[in-house]
Amino acid sequence: MFLTDPALRRIAASTNDVLPEAVWRHDTAALDPIGDLARILHKTAREFTDSTATLDEALTRVDALAGRGRRSLAASADLHIAGYHQTLTDALAARERHIVLGAMLVTAYRAWRNHRPVLGSGDERYLLLYAGDPASGVAILRRREQHRWLVVPDSEAGSAFDVPYPDRVVGEVTETDQGWTPAAYIGALHQVTPPGMTYPLPVCGDVASACRALLRWWHLRHSDAWRSRTPDQLTPAELAHLTS
Repeated sequence: MFLTDPALRRIAASTNDVLPEAVWRHDTAALDPIGDLARILHKTAREFTDSTATLDEALTRVDALAGRGRRSLAASADLHIAGYHQTLTDALAARERHIVLGAMLVTAYRAWRNHRPVLGSGDERYLLLYAGDPASGVAILRRREQHRWLVVPDSEAGSAFDVPYPDRVVGEVTETDQGWTPAAYIGALHQVTPPGMTYPLPVCGDVASACRALLRWWHLRHSDAWRSRTPDQLTPAELAHLTS
């Protein structure tokens, strides 16, 4: 799982920026405006992370309360729950604080980000497989050559797409005039040595859909629906699903 920190997940969901780590921590020592923004962002991120834990605990208590209420209702067709007013009040208060801190976090991040060089613009990029949805995982793109990138899904992407290859190369995507062309193969993380069989997949409209096509192909490849077929033997509906 790539985005384990609640603050990073919230930032990714709101901005589609995926940080491999909290880069702003390195800026907090700087005695300049970027350092000032980084310190504000760092403090807000810590408060947001604490708020996430507090809200989770409050919702856990509400869940237990609801379970007791359902059991009481089933037993006597009545509802007797001690302290439910305070439990619900605490949960709502925690939610309101979390909403405020979430907005502050994204605002502080955008302010810091406006003065920070572009992240992931070199030979390694980090991409949400679905915009605004950290739960579907992250694809790590490593430049192989100009306009050509190796694709490595994180463990959360492996689970979301039900493929057995987290943290391994699952193929590559190439930017062309027509769009992004994926080619599926399995390789080692740091040195790609494709096996004899590589699976060229249809052209996709953007890099995220090309990465999803690779993962969907491997899901199909390991399912009963594969039936030893190559991509050019798939049905139109299957091909459309690959590239959606």
